[in-house]
Amino acid sequence: MSNIEKKILSFLEKHILWIAGAILLFLSLLARKNVLFFLSGDMKAYLISWYYQILDHKGLPSLAHRIGNYNIPYHFLMALISYWKGEAMYRIKYLSIAFDYLLAFACMRVVMTAVPKKQSNRNLLGFCTFFLVLALPTVFLNSAVWGQCDAIFTSFLVLSVLWFLREKPWLGMVFYGLALCFKLQAIFLLPAVLLYYFCSRKFSVLNFLIIPGMMVLTSLPGVYYGRSIFDFLEIYKEQTITYPYLTMDCPNIYCFVPNEYRLFSLPGIILTLGILLTGYVFIIRYQQKKPYGFADYLRFAIWTSFTCTMFLPAMHERYGFPTEILLVVYTLVFGEMFFESAALIVIAVLAYVPFLLDFTPVPLTVVAVFNMAMYCLISWKFFQLSLSPRVKAMK
Repeated sequence: MSNIEKKILSFLEKHILWIAGAILLFLSLLARKNVLFFLSGDMKAYLISWYYQILDHKGLPSLAHRIGNYNIPYHFLMALISYWKGEAMYRIKYLSIAFDYLLAFACMRVVMTAVPKKQSNRNLLGFCTFFLVLALPTVFLNSAVWGQCDAIFTSFLVLSVLWFLREKPWLGMVFYGLALCFKLQAIFLLPAVLLYYFCSRKFSVLNFLIIPGMMVLTSLPGVYYGRSIFDFLEIYKEQTITYPYLTMDCPNIYCFVPNEYRLFSLPGIILTLGILLTGYVFIIRYQQKKPYGFADYLRFAIWTSFTCTMFLPAMHERYGFPTEILLVVYTLVFGEMFFESAALIVIAVLAYVPFLLDFTPVPLTVVAVFNMAMYCLISWKFFQLSLSPRVKAMK
């Protein structure tokens, strides 16, 4: 072997992760570019219409008006991209796709922060986390195909988890507040944050004031153009009554009852609160012998989000997105729940496909049975792990 060959091979071996990363990054972008043409029902009925209304009002000045039913921060980002040239659908998708990469980066940082620095495969694990998140079918379908924005608020939720892990709760609250500013569904994790505050005793209750502070702060662009600083409350109030259906293709318990929203919606909310309260009281009462740490917080963030999508009425098929992402992060950090992570992704894809492609490979009721089974299995494992005296990973 010549010296040149040896130098080339030595260079490749030394920089293999960077080279592989560049190739995989290119492939991830190429895969997303290849599906930009797809026009989803939501894109056709809502997003493109909102975009052209923003264009009619010359971009940022459109913030003076309520366009669509998303909060001001998303409207603000839509207004910013309206200044770029190009087809409306592509620009909307580019915005969502950009947050795919922020989401992957945030997940990578959580994994690399949680794993001990002395662990030999730490960098490789972070590398795999980044590209695994980008390759998840739900992430790919949600942004590049559907054009939805679940990656945006979930990115901020994961960044919130990262700063709680680093024991900087005020930054955790900043990013949690940002997530809530973009999507009301971020509130599903609020009970888990409250439990973390109560059990960990690591930060003051005053940190929770950051959340409404972020809501007000992100409303300022709208206020500048004449909107009320509390307009976000009206937007979220309207969102709660927009869809009077027990389930919007979400594979949960409402797949097995008549679609009588007025009859079942309030009992469903009460049931959800009852399950959460029972679970949390159980943990508070019986986990006194073991410190409540990051592992517990992550478990119950996942469990709380999953409980909400399983038992609350009017859930869309996309609302399990944060649960799926956080469970993947948990699996990579603690080396357990591989089957459950994969199963939730498959279940989500089976729920996405009927709406996106007008094709039903598996009836929704069958998907719901498997989803309920996974909920029971994950709940049992999480409570068992949290009540166990051993601490497998970081406290």
